[in-house]
Amino acid sequence: MTLEEYVAELNSLAFWREFTFAETKFAPRPGQELELADNIVWLGDFAFILQLKEREGGTRYPAAERAWFRNKVLGKATRQVRDTLRFMDEHPEIRIVNERGHAFDIRRQELTDIIKIVTYLPGDALPEECWHSRHYISRTAGFIHVIAAHDYLGVLEKLRVPEDIRRYFAYREQVAPGIDDPKIDESDIMGAFLSEEEAPSSSSRESLRRFVQDHEAFNLSPLIGNLHDHIERSDRPYDYYRIMLEFARVPRSVWREIKLRFMMSLETAREGGFTQPFRLTFPDTGCTFMITPFHPDILATGPDGEKARTKSLKNLTYAAMYDAKVGKGLGIQISKDGEYFQIDWSLIELPWEPNPEMEARLAQVNPFRPASEKRLDSFLFAGAS
Repeated sequence: MTLEEYVAELNSLAFWREFTFAETKFAPRPGQELELADNIVWLGDFAFILQLKEREGGTRYPAAERAWFRNKVLGKATRQVRDTLRFMDEHPEIRIVNERGHAFDIRRQELTDIIKIVTYLPGDALPEECWHSRHYISRTAGFIHVIAAHDYLGVLEKLRVPEDIRRYFAYREQVAPGIDDPKIDESDIMGAFLSEEEAPSSSSRESLRRFVQDHEAFNLSPLIGNLHDHIERSDRPYDYYRIMLEFARVPRSVWREIKLRFMMSLETAREGGFTQPFRLTFPDTGCTFMITPFHPDILATGPDGEKARTKSLKNLTYAAMYDAKVGKGLGIQISKDGEYFQIDWSLIELPWEPNPEMEARLAQVNPFRPASEKRLDSFLFAGAS
């Protein structure tokens, strides 16, 4: 497996196949073919662009490996990053194909944030000072991350949630230019990020020893990443991208809370019971998540059951987002069909404005539990109170 194939697979797992683009060749004019980047992760108004460099036929001579690093990693790869940005400036839209085989037009003007990364896989004799090159400053492209392939794997493996990965590289961009201690490595930057240190030190990696990877408690990827394979009815088959995007925009702490409520609703549906719908709002994205079991006394199957489920889900999702005074609501509803479960999804985007009818309904019968503001830590550590 080549480095490009390896990174494409890693990104497909971390960011899902819907948002990972390894096929980025385009033809600006007949007879000309260009490659936008080696790999792109595109999440709404945010994108990673990656250039990859793999050492082939490495030597045992540090001088030769240093020359390769300077020429290919700091030289050619960073130029290719600049080319990517130039291509996007010169062409209003460029069609690229994701790992699902779906084609979309990416537009520079719609991207508010682009993180630029050069990832490299060197030979064994790469000198120590090359490993300390964590970034490159371009006059036209600005800050470009430079990160070894094993460290890039470590970032994705440790963080796992798209929004947390984005936040890590934003933190790394902030602190990397100020690192002058050769003892500080990527694990120190990661440790400092996890423990919210202002800047990493050579002892920041100690946080990693206490870090608790509560994977089962927060991981939603089996549910969200497989949405494509479980869509049975949809007039607009790509609408589920918008649902996935809302999960990609929130950190691990929100995933953890959503999964807790999802599992409680699933268990309630399994037992044939009912409980009040759950809801939580993440202010940074202005989205309220509503999770509920479908009432067991209402038919859930067949054409009539489908209509009832759809009406229930849309009403509860809108009520939740209205009560939170936000313009976006994502609803999840779980019902039982014999030995199987049906999971219905709804995403409503509607600018909030006063609705007297909804006010009256909520005043008369509010289906939700009381809501309160709460700070949630994304990362947990052993021994923390």
